Amino acid sequence: MSQPQPKPILYYDDRSPPVRSCLMLIKLLNIDVELRFVDLFKGEQFEKDFLKLNPQHSVPTLVHGDLVLTDSHVILIHLAEKFDPNGNLWPKGYEERMQVLNRLLFECSFLFRRDSDFMSAIVRQGFANVDVVHHERKLSEAYGVMESYLENCEYMAGEQLTLADLSMVATLSTVNLMFPPTRFPRLRRWFTAMQKLDSYGANCSGLEKLRHTIEHIGKFQFPIPAQDEEELAE
Repeated sequence: MSQPQPKPILYYDDRSPPVRSCLMLIKLLNIDVELRFVDLFKGEQFEKDFLKLNPQHSVPTLVHGDLVLTDSHVILIHLAEKFDPNGNLWPKGYEERMQVLNRLLFECSFLFRRDSDFMSAIVRQGFANVDVVHHERKLSEAYGVMESYLENCEYMAGEQLTLADLSMVATLSTVNLMFPPTRFPRLRRWFTAMQKLDSYGANCSGLEKLRHTIEHIGKFQFPIPAQDEEELAE
């Protein structure tokens, strides 16, 4: 008789967009996961026990049996392969799967990097000292790429919801607090559709917490509160 699979353990701080993408997938697939909070803004990711687990001192970190994964995109792929037998979110077809992977790597290396650069600048310098025009230009370039992805399809990697959409919407919802994609109609339409998914609810609490944290540290207010983001996207 085969042994039952151990329950995955997710170390998280839901203020992190990559964490929120994983939480949305967990909700979408109804995965039974143990959640262990790591407060990034108190430096708990640098504690000795956590560094043994993940020397990168980052979240999300997933422990599933003997497997330890420390990148949100790999965590998304792993959970989809284990808990999405229909293969809708991480397609079984090679070309379709590579398209999703391409979008995930765009999110990692382009969209999230620019989001992180902006939020980190606020934390390090205070909002009053941040070159907002520079960051808006960099993020608008990312929005333009996403707009082009949607030119001939409903979702970021085709005609069905995939991991790419969950990864991108977590980050877009964050930068939308400061820079709504008003000049990108396809992106706005996609964003509104994503916000209507039941699983998007797993994004909202952490997004609101992040808004409060960044406003407090940066001594400013975002133009639109997180709870009003859907109205802004429409």
